[in-house]
Amino acid sequence: MNRNALLGIFSVGLVSAQALFGQANAPEPRKSEKPSATAVNPTEAQIAPPAAEPAKAGEHKNTEAKPADAKTDKAAKSDKLPLGVTYGEKGLTFDSGDGKFGMSMQHRLQFRYAYPFDADPRQLSDLEGEGHSFLVRRARFKVNGHAYKKWLKYNLQYDWSQPILRDFYIDVARFSWATLRVGRGKVIYNDERVSSSGRQQFVNRSILNDVFTVDRQQGVQLMGRLFDNTPADLNYMVGVFSGRGVGERLNDDNNLMYAARVQWNTIGDPIEFTQSDDKYTQRLNLNIAFGAATNKSNCTAFETDATSCRKTPGTSYPTPFSTAGAQAGMFKVDQAVFEIRSVYKGLYFKHESHVKRIIDQSVTTNAWPREVEMWGALVQLGYFPHAAFDVVPAELEIAGRYGWVDPNISASGNNQTEYTGVINWFANSHNNKLSFEVSHLVLQNPAGGNSAEQRYRSQWEFSF
Repeated sequence: MNRNALLGIFSVGLVSAQALFGQANAPEPRKSEKPSATAVNPTEAQIAPPAAEPAKAGEHKNTEAKPADAKTDKAAKSDKLPLGVTYGEKGLTFDSGDGKFGMSMQHRLQFRYAYPFDADPRQLSDLEGEGHSFLVRRARFKVNGHAYKKWLKYNLQYDWSQPILRDFYIDVARFSWATLRVGRGKVIYNDERVSSSGRQQFVNRSILNDVFTVDRQQGVQLMGRLFDNTPADLNYMVGVFSGRGVGERLNDDNNLMYAARVQWNTIGDPIEFTQSDDKYTQRLNLNIAFGAATNKSNCTAFETDATSCRKTPGTSYPTPFSTAGAQAGMFKVDQAVFEIRSVYKGLYFKHESHVKRIIDQSVTTNAWPREVEMWGALVQLGYFPHAAFDVVPAELEIAGRYGWVDPNISASGNNQTEYTGVINWFANSHNNKLSFEVSHLVLQNPAGGNSAEQRYRSQWEFSF
């Protein structure tokens, strides 16, 4: 075989290999390119209708290619909105890309040590407790956010340590002057109860709370702010509720609880329902408020629990749900509160005065025990010394509280008094806070004299 023949065979083999492997390894056409026409892959020109006529002078034709499945892609994208995730004071926050949905989740733990007892004493025997106690006082999970509209808000809170759904309500907050709240939650009545137990200035609420609180209820509240930044600047709340707390699904009679609050923002802005001025507010804020509530039921007091309808602590009223207990609509309870709050450059001040009247409608006489009137008051003051002395750490707060309760003004020798001091360390505001508290608790003895005991408590408030 001569040299020319060999070259010819080699050339034919090379062309054949290029045709075979070149077709197999040819790159896919870009989305903007048109694939080559073949018998099994016709061009768009072969299957599409005739091209439109060229644009006339002065006219503009949109020649941008639109995929056939554009609608499908758009629908798929609408089901997979971008999700923003952040972490802040309210915990882990999720937000949909279009802003229609948002949700914050937060876990809250409260570890406490108490000696020789933890609860506020109401009777002389309560002062005889003697024991060291470590408690997981609170363990809660909170979810809040908005849905569909930013002004359509929701709030949920569950307690693991005392299993119960504490809060579950929806706020229709389209207008600052009128927000409608529907569901289960705290009655906006007084600061000490409305402020979260994780936002208190002390380890726990005062000796007044269990006696005068209207606590959480199920119903509706209308609230808002009127006349902003004028001398008449005020916040208000009016509400109607079943009046048996959150542990009962149904009312015990045809009567309802009614409550109202008016707060005059005398100087500055409305103060949030949170205690201590760890933000070192630079503008003086002063709020003065009045509240009132009335109810007919078999409850004379409330606590957020599975059996939240209760009798007032330290009284001899019949206990609801017992065999010989309080009957439906047995008690008419009327109460009122006066409140002053102020914050300024690390200083927090608060005063509350309460009055409560209980009428036992099963008793026909007009004198005791048909009607009992209770009084109580507290004053508390806290300060971050760093505001005046740079050498003191900014996280340190010192506070004191005085409170007293007269459970029956018609009887003598039954006053209950509290003197409490606390040192707080705000590692991360209220979300990570350490407290050490000492209380001097005094109960009057009906037989004469007083009985007293010291109580020591320390606490770690931790939210994340």
